[in-house]
Amino acid sequence: MLPGTPLDIPLLTLAVVAPIALTPLTFLVGRVGGWRASAVFTTAALLIPLAVLVTLTPAVISGTSFHEEFTWVPALGLTIGFVLDGLSYPFALLISLVSFLASLYSVKYMEREHGLTSYFTLLLLFVGGMLGVVLVTNLFLFYIFWELMLIPSYALIAYWGTGNPRLIGFKYFIFTHAGALALLIGIAWLAALFNNLNIFELGALVSAADSQLRPVLTTITVLIFVGAAVKMAVFPFHTWLPDAHAEAPTPISVLLSGVMIKTGVYALARLVIGILPSTFMDIREPVAYLALASMLWGGVMALVQTDIKRLLAYSSISQVGYIVFGLAAGNAVGLQGGLFHVLNHGFAKALLFMAAGVLIHEINERDIRKMGGLASRMPLTTIAMLLGGLSIAGTPPLGGFMSEWMVFSGGVEAGWTWLVAVAILATAITAGYYLRMVRSVFFGETKLEAHDAPPTMSIPMSPLILLVVVLGFLATPILTVIANSAAALALF
Repeated sequence: MLPGTPLDIPLLTLAVVAPIALTPLTFLVGRVGGWRASAVFTTAALLIPLAVLVTLTPAVISGTSFHEEFTWVPALGLTIGFVLDGLSYPFALLISLVSFLASLYSVKYMEREHGLTSYFTLLLLFVGGMLGVVLVTNLFLFYIFWELMLIPSYALIAYWGTGNPRLIGFKYFIFTHAGALALLIGIAWLAALFNNLNIFELGALVSAADSQLRPVLTTITVLIFVGAAVKMAVFPFHTWLPDAHAEAPTPISVLLSGVMIKTGVYALARLVIGILPSTFMDIREPVAYLALASMLWGGVMALVQTDIKRLLAYSSISQVGYIVFGLAAGNAVGLQGGLFHVLNHGFAKALLFMAAGVLIHEINERDIRKMGGLASRMPLTTIAMLLGGLSIAGTPPLGGFMSEWMVFSGGVEAGWTWLVAVAILATAITAGYYLRMVRSVFFGETKLEAHDAPPTMSIPMSPLILLVVVLGFLATPILTVIANSAAALALF
């Protein structure tokens, strides 16, 4: 049985299918009206899932879940179904909002590039794949959407990236596809054991057979975790991320770092903790150690970077460590903190990459050592970079402080006091590299002439600036939603 209330109008199906179905039309519009027409069409199409999420938000905050299900292949027991509940809602909201803003941001940032009709077409398909992952109800379609994210994102890196984009795109493809194969083996094994692909029915079936199949289920848990860990770039599966996120075109960096890696978090929460909680208990301590290694490795590497986008990329490795640490704690407060940090990091990192993109677009420079004194010339970009960095560093009263506090509280409650102490040290490293970056770029001696972001770049940044601040003060509605899902997932 799917949780929640069935929707009379298939809004969830519309949110997922519309971006995918409109992809060919985006290309045709661009061929007829030019790339700007495809940009407008893509941005308008991305309003559809965002409007669906906004429409259903009041009901979700009040505790209502929604589902839709349609018969697909009855002989194989396959259905097409989508669910919006306390777990999928924050992820779907993050994907739909940041994707819309990234598309709008792309219009100005990408104007000097080639083949932009294809760029916007692939962008729309990429977003449809991500939405499908977090809303779908069966494992077969989950994997289809998981791969649907990979193909357009590879092309966006390989054909519009910088540096050596074809090689970087190939590395990204190989790593993430290897993770996808581990995920496929795990979910196919589950389906073969229980003859069921429904994510919401498998949990009870696994629980009933846990004692008889414990070694097999543990292996499946590890396989699915590895698939999710590669997508999240958890240490030691992280080596694809610095190149891919740093060299992708900046609007795609926004989506990769702010949004796409969070689909791995969703897989960990929904498939591993949700379906296989007992066997996850067996591996959660090693997972916590990997999370801690991610925090420290990503932070230390960010400290020594001079390329602004590479610094932000290594920061993502560090920050996903906090999210995984909260989920590994297994208690309600740790899970709530980890899931809340998905939003705080997603909005803040999207803002930081957009601010970095303004610097690259306006002054054609990425090396922070060659910048300086830009605060007076670029006040909005300065504010964006400072607020985004301080939030991710866990500075009160911004949103990142609250989510990191809950992650640390969950760790203490789990009995991992010394691990929490090391994690707190990692936040000091985070503050160090962000403050170093802000000082080098915006203060000191003036080195470059510059203007602040044009409207088509500053307008997408403005809601993110607001969210970074508001989530520290007025987070009660979203925390209520997350708390319900965290309580349902809690292992003890």
